[in-house]
Amino acid sequence: MIRGFKGRLTAPDDAGYEDQRRIWNEAVRARPALIARCADVDDVALAIGHAARHGLPLTVRAGGHNFAGRSLADGGLVIDVRDLDGVSVDPERRVARIGTGLRWGRADPVLQEHGLVTTGGSVSKVGVAGFTLGTGLGWLGRRHGLAGDNLLGATVVTADGAVRDVGPDGDPDLYWALRGAGTGLGVVTELRMRLFPLVRPVTGTLIHRLADAPSVLRQMVEATASAPPDFNWAAVLTTAPPIPGLPSGVQGRPVLLVPVFSSSEDDAHVKAARSIGRPVLDTIAPTDFCTFQTSTDEAAPDGMCWDVRSEWLTDLDAAAIDHAVAAMEDVASPLSEFLFRPLGGAISAPDAPDTPFSFRHAAFMTEIIANWAHGEGAPERAAAGRSWAEKGLAGLAHLSAGGPDVNHLGLDEKSPRVNAAYSRDTLARLAKIKQTYDPQELFQPPPWTTAGAAHS
Repeated sequence: MIRGFKGRLTAPDDAGYEDQRRIWNEAVRARPALIARCADVDDVALAIGHAARHGLPLTVRAGGHNFAGRSLADGGLVIDVRDLDGVSVDPERRVARIGTGLRWGRADPVLQEHGLVTTGGSVSKVGVAGFTLGTGLGWLGRRHGLAGDNLLGATVVTADGAVRDVGPDGDPDLYWALRGAGTGLGVVTELRMRLFPLVRPVTGTLIHRLADAPSVLRQMVEATASAPPDFNWAAVLTTAPPIPGLPSGVQGRPVLLVPVFSSSEDDAHVKAARSIGRPVLDTIAPTDFCTFQTSTDEAAPDGMCWDVRSEWLTDLDAAAIDHAVAAMEDVASPLSEFLFRPLGGAISAPDAPDTPFSFRHAAFMTEIIANWAHGEGAPERAAAGRSWAEKGLAGLAHLSAGGPDVNHLGLDEKSPRVNAAYSRDTLARLAKIKQTYDPQELFQPPPWTTAGAAHS
């Protein structure tokens, strides 16, 4: 079907098509015409050429963990890079070369063997590539910056089939765009990531009853306003997971989870967090880094349907907190979440790198995640869950820093909502770069749109 292709080609009538097509979010039902699971960079170039000759929409699949399912398009060709999964570490230079087929659960342990680490996903099943190219807000972000900030270079196959070594001195405009533009500019086959010395963090979760959540969250915001970059935390309003030691009266009920992460064993802000309110469970302790990175995997299981709304926020005030807590009284499903994460530190530093990320001025990011299962009543559950997420977002409009997180766009979010993930100047620059490297728009439209750039 593609002369010289060494990997696996799968069409809808072939055995195994559904397994090859399936991604994490089962709500995405798109059926591509051909899935090209590439064995190497040459296969990527061949697949691009085939799509161009036959007029097929072209998408790229790596980790397959994107909420909106941008790796699949009806009737299109999917360049699947899951087998490009090599990883090598130069401990002297503190640089890793990571194949874009890897997920963080496989990359982090290799880095840890060398006593090194980089800003990675908070769920280990997330792909390294999608996370990094869409900016990448992880637990080490306040200390070391976003994942995109630490992208030193990449191997990219562009729409003309050229294999490019992209970095500050090679295709610098494309390099700039890769550090946050998401998809739509080429097929990245390898990332070169900056590494940092590994720490044994102090981590864990404080679990509070929902009735105590407003007071606890207001105190957390105040107590951590001047926290150093070594300290990070989040607020997750969800249904209590089955954690050993959790009181029976709390199990299966909406709660406030406060995950805490610190690079310091004697962090005053950890002590302050533990002293707030009356947590029904406190699991904070020195923890292996890779163990912590997998600790939330069960909150995002495969085989379920998902949608999300997100926004960068200027603050987290009492009205927003009360709104989020009230939303949990009518939560859509046990896996649905209302989540807040702080920024600051290296993310917002004056010397932070110039990248497409347009919200370094923001103080928090929110994700409102709706979940439902297939089966009888699924359409009704989907409608309820998505309505719940929309209402959740609407209650935070007064704190918007300007738009959503490109890595947390929902199933049906369109321009201009999507374009709001970037500033007007950034959109205009991205549109020019798209025109340079993919003038025929062979790759499916990226999260941002070139048409919207002119009208934002």
